[in-house]
Amino acid sequence: MDSTEAVSLRFGENAIYSLAGNSLVGRVGRSIPAAIKEVQVATWLNDHGFPAARLATGTDHQPVVEDGLPVTFWEFIPEHGEKPTAAEFGKMLHDLHALPDPSFDLPEFSPMSKFEARISHLDGRLPESDLAFLRSRYEEVSEEFEALEFELPPGPIHGDAHPGNVMRSTDGNLYLIDFEDFAYGPREWDAAVLSVRHEAFGWASDAEYRSYAEAYGFDPIDWPGFSVIRAARELNMTMWLAQTMDESLEVKTEVYKRLSDLRDDQAPRSWRAF
Repeated sequence: MDSTEAVSLRFGENAIYSLAGNSLVGRVGRSIPAAIKEVQVATWLNDHGFPAARLATGTDHQPVVEDGLPVTFWEFIPEHGEKPTAAEFGKMLHDLHALPDPSFDLPEFSPMSKFEARISHLDGRLPESDLAFLRSRYEEVSEEFEALEFELPPGPIHGDAHPGNVMRSTDGNLYLIDFEDFAYGPREWDAAVLSVRHEAFGWASDAEYRSYAEAYGFDPIDWPGFSVIRAARELNMTMWLAQTMDESLEVKTEVYKRLSDLRDDQAPRSWRAF
């Protein structure tokens, strides 16, 4: 495979490149176990005919490990640009959660699994008072999460299911992407994504949210444990953004706003989407 014409598509948790004239995608990850899991999940989804990103054909023994970094190869999805509707997103999550369990083992879900790595990265970049608050908040929410009684049956979950991880191709079809956070755990975690966006941030209208809940078949906001899921997701969102706070004054301002809001459960969340 000739990489001289590689084009960078995205650089975040992974470095993603288009290859071979936009017929393939190369995905350079940080974690070999996560990449192995992505390959297993993609194969499982494909075996059940689920609309999701597909591994490139003819590329055996994935992932390829180079300089300690795992690389996986995928079919290129020509993107239309139109985001999935709330109802389409709800239907996709419903169908995902209806699949039979895979034959391989998935890791047990942890709601804030990247907290420790991210708080270490922020040491010296945030005031000690903010770091202490974040650690205290993490411990508090972790204890509350452990005490939850879930209503839906557990099973395979995406772990980072949000509309941005659903692509619409130029043929109009939707495809689920990004499998590195797949785990075995409470379906409420996936199901509450749009619930938090609607209730906390107003990123989905009342009509959009109703169509989502109807399509999925369950309304997490009516579940007593929703506030804990919301708190965990707000903390994750703040920690994720804080990793890039030195990139611009705009991001840094938003991070400090979020930190202030997290100290008050009743404060309105006028957060910006990044």
